[in-house]
Amino acid sequence: MYQPLPTPTEMAKWDQLAIEEFGLLPEILMENASREALYVLKDNFPSLKGKTALVFAGPGNNGGDGFALARHLVNHEAKVMILHAKRQKEYKNTAGYYLKLAKKMDVPLMFLPEYNMDFLPQVDIVIDGLLGTGFKGELSPHYQTWIKQINKLRANSFVLSLDIPSGLNGETGNPSPLAVKAHATITFEEAKLGLFLPPARPYIGKLIVGKIGIPKKIKQTNPCAHYALDPKILELLPLPSPTLHKGEAGHVLIIGGSLGLSGAPQLSALGALKTGAGLVTVACPHQLAGEIKGTYPEIMTFYLPEDNYYLTPKTIEKLEPILNRFKAVVFGPGLGREQSCLDTLKAYLHLDIPFTVFDADSLYFFANHPELMELIPDKSKVIFTPHPGEMARFFQVTAQEINQERARYALKFIQKYKVNLILKGAATIIAIPGQPLYISPFATPNLALGGSGDVLAGMLGTLLAQGYPADQSACLGVYLHGLSGYYLQEQYPYRGNLAQDIAKAIPRALARAKNQDNALTS
Repeated sequence: MYQPLPTPTEMAKWDQLAIEEFGLLPEILMENASREALYVLKDNFPSLKGKTALVFAGPGNNGGDGFALARHLVNHEAKVMILHAKRQKEYKNTAGYYLKLAKKMDVPLMFLPEYNMDFLPQVDIVIDGLLGTGFKGELSPHYQTWIKQINKLRANSFVLSLDIPSGLNGETGNPSPLAVKAHATITFEEAKLGLFLPPARPYIGKLIVGKIGIPKKIKQTNPCAHYALDPKILELLPLPSPTLHKGEAGHVLIIGGSLGLSGAPQLSALGALKTGAGLVTVACPHQLAGEIKGTYPEIMTFYLPEDNYYLTPKTIEKLEPILNRFKAVVFGPGLGREQSCLDTLKAYLHLDIPFTVFDADSLYFFANHPELMELIPDKSKVIFTPHPGEMARFFQVTAQEINQERARYALKFIQKYKVNLILKGAATIIAIPGQPLYISPFATPNLALGGSGDVLAGMLGTLLAQGYPADQSACLGVYLHGLSGYYLQEQYPYRGNLAQDIAKAIPRALARAKNQDNALTS
C-alpha cells in the first residue's frame, strides 16, 4: 500500500544498522546487490555467454558493486573489462575486497583518468557503477566526460545503472547537470526518493528494486520520511454491496460557481459521481444553476431565488439547517474572488462543518487572509488541495520555487497550518500532520489541463462522504486520479482529452486495475 522511499541518508543508516546491530557483513550486502544486478542482465539476455561488458567503477561502494558484478559475468562466460575511477591501491574495505576478487579472476582493469576514451570498444553491456545515491553537487569534468561516453555507447549497448544512474541526485532526482541515461536501473533494497521523482524519469529506464537483506525490523524501527503509493491501496475499495442504497454511498455538497466559472463545480460534481457518490448537490448562484447542471440530470442544485452571479453569506445561512444531510463538502470550485465570496467562506467557517475539501478560489482567500486558518473548527477534518501556483501564494514565492522543493514546502505547510494537504502536480504529494509524506507514482501530461483539479476535489468529497478518514481519502483520491490519467494516456498519447474525460475514466480505470475491465462496455 505504501512503498518506502528512503533518502540516501536514511538508506546509509539502514546499511549501518544491519552491519552493527545484526552483524551482517558488508561483503554480504554487496554480494547480494551484485547478484540482483546479475538477475537483471539475465532477464534481458537469453545467455551471457560470449557477451562483452564494460564496467565503469567509481571510487566508492558503487564501484565495489561493479567489481562484484564483473566476477559474476566472468563466471557466466562473458568477456569483461573494468574501468576504475581511482588507483587500485586506493580501494579499501569492501570495495577493495571485491577488486581483489576481480583481479584473481583475471579481469582486465584500466585506470579511467588515463584511459583514452577514443578507444572505448563497442560492447553488448555497459555497467554504470560510477556514482551512488550519496552523490551531491556538480559533476567534475572527468565524470561529465565519462557519463557522456556511457550515453554515447547506449545506442548499441544495454546500459544498466547500479542503484542510481550516475549524476542524479539521490534526494531530488535532478541531473548534475547531466546523468547516465540507463536502459534499466537496479536499485538496492528500496527505491531511493530521487528515483521516484519526475526529474529522474528520463534517466532511469526500467526501475527494478533488488532486495539485499536489510532486516525488516530495521526499516520498521527506523521508518523513512517518504512513501510511495502503490496499487495495493486499491484494496481499501471493496466491491459495493448488491443491496447498497444511494444514501449509503455518500451525499456530497459542492459550494462554488461564479460568472464565467460554471464549469468548475460541474466537473467536481462529475468527479464525485464517477467515484461512486450516491447524491451530489451543488450550492451555486441562482443565475448559473442551469449552466452548472448542464446535461447531467444527476447533478442537483441548491440556490437562493435571487438574481446573482456570485455566492453570498445568505447561501450559507440557508444551508446551515440542512448541512447535516451532507457527509462531505467541497468548497471553492469556480467560487470567484469577489468580496461576497470571501464573506461566504467566512460564514461557512463559523459553522460546525463536516469533512471539507478546500480547493481553487477558497485557497486564494486563505493565502491572502491567513487569519482564516484559525477559524477552521477541526483542522483534522479538512484537506487543502493547492497546485504549485496556489501554494506559492502561501509562502510569497514563485511556482517554480515550489516545484524545486516540493517536499520541503509541503512539510512547511502542514507544520505551520496543521491541516491535511495535497500538493498537486507530477508526483503529487500528500502531507498529513504526524505522518510521512506520501507521493503519487503518476506523472502524466493527460492530467495537466484546466478542470483536472476540480475533478480530484469531487473525488475526494465522495471518499470522505463514504466514511474514509482524511488520510486514506487523500491517498485514494490522488491514486485514482493518477490512474485515470494513466488510462487516458493510452487513448490520448498526444493529450487532447478533456477534464470530463478524466472523471468518466475513473470507474473503468479502477475496474481494470482490479482485473474487472471485461465487465465493462466501451
